Amino acid sequence: MKLHWLIVAGVAVAAAFPTVLVVSMALSSRDVGPVMIAGCVGLILSAALSIYIARRVAMPLRKFDQAAMSIARGKFGVQVEVPPGTELTDLANTFNYMSAQIEAYDHETQRLYEDIEAGYLETMVALANSIDSKDSYTRGHSQRVAEMAVEIGRELKLTERELKQLRYGGILHDIGKIGIVEAILLKKSSLTDDEMKVMRQHPSIGDAIIQPVSFLKEIRAAVRCHHEWWNGTGYPDGLKGEKIPFIARVVSVADTWDACTTTRPYSRALPEEQALAVMEKLRGTHLDPSILDAFLKVIEKKRTAGLQSVKVAV
Repeated sequence: MKLHWLIVAGVAVAAAFPTVLVVSMALSSRDVGPVMIAGCVGLILSAALSIYIARRVAMPLRKFDQAAMSIARGKFGVQVEVPPGTELTDLANTFNYMSAQIEAYDHETQRLYEDIEAGYLETMVALANSIDSKDSYTRGHSQRVAEMAVEIGRELKLTERELKQLRYGGILHDIGKIGIVEAILLKKSSLTDDEMKVMRQHPSIGDAIIQPVSFLKEIRAAVRCHHEWWNGTGYPDGLKGEKIPFIARVVSVADTWDACTTTRPYSRALPEEQALAVMEKLRGTHLDPSILDAFLKVIEKKRTAGLQSVKVAV
């Protein structure tokens, strides 16, 4: 039994005991009537006193208990209201001040965390942009991939938190190319087998770059696994089907689309219909069919809205 109910029970017993004693004495006497009336009045008074104590002490204590549990669950700033003019009022004022201070500290901590996160992200974006800026053919690639990944995510009804992860994953998916020598990275013709082996190291390199940044842990999969293929023949880990992290599958579709619709040293940008045909050919081999379906809905909505669905980089 909780303390506040023990208090009520104790008060009730203490108040009722004299009344019960009087009644028992009355039962042993000849003149029972007046004493019984007095006993009944005593019992009524004891019940009223118990109710009063419950309202003044027990119920406020219950409010403290509930408020403390709310704070323990992360709902900071909760306030307790108790009747004025009692010692519990002073306790409530102290409790409410403490709760408000915890809420203020939480907001300040959150703000500082967001500032740190923004600083890390700005650094990473600057690194990603440095990759794009080396090659005029891929300039803006990371941003376009991020934007398309988010649009696919919206079509899939993802949460704002998940959309944020897709944006970060799209921006940083090629961050590992920082570790690839420029002779290979900027080569104007198709890569040799040995050069391709080097190029295929960039997902692992990117994963290693962002691994120490704790708030980016949820997008590491996009960096490491965006070249994993649905049929298990991708790299670096040869993952297959739904074993490929979801965020990487979305970024992969967006990345493939941008590759099809962007002019590069070894390939011209494809017209929209041809690019869509290529995407369809990759269904179930390179690309997750369900995510490809969401992508196609994005394209169709752009067409319906009369927007230019493909912005070709030349």
